[in-house]
Amino acid sequence: MSGSSKNTTPTPVVWNDLLFIVSGYRIKPIFAVRPGGSGDITETDFVAWSSTRDGSYMTTPIVYRDLLYTVQSNGVLTCYRARTGERLYQTRVAAGAFSASPIAADGRLYLSSEDGEIYVVRAGPEYELLATNRMGEVVMATPAAAKGQLLIRTQHHLYSVR
Repeated sequence: MSGSSKNTTPTPVVWNDLLFIVSGYRIKPIFAVRPGGSGDITETDFVAWSSTRDGSYMTTPIVYRDLLYTVQSNGVLTCYRARTGERLYQTRVAAGAFSASPIAADGRLYLSSEDGEIYVVRAGPEYELLATNRMGEVVMATPAAAKGQLLIRTQHHLYSVR
């Protein structure tokens, strides 16, 4: 497939019958690809939709409740309809660096900045910041949600938040 960045760091994400591939080094494409293609599928029906901007360099995107979310390294969160690629909003959550991937649980997105802040955003087609939690240390690892708790690894500690 042509049109991608030379550095594709984020993990591809599968949702229903689509595979989302993003990259964000210099060019920032997002591709929503249908399975089954082979060879160069650049201009075929195997590409459900694509965007030449808003892909992420480090963070893996997430699909939650039929919406695709990408977080760029500079803290810009973008929300799309996963099926069509319609961009619903784009906003800067915070200044600073973001390298941990977003996670979702209980109708919320959790975005971790390297500055040690966990931003809680309501999942949905409109942006709403619910909380900012300061961890007091660098956070570069993606949090994990499991059985009613959120596990957060900072530079020197592992926290379990219930």
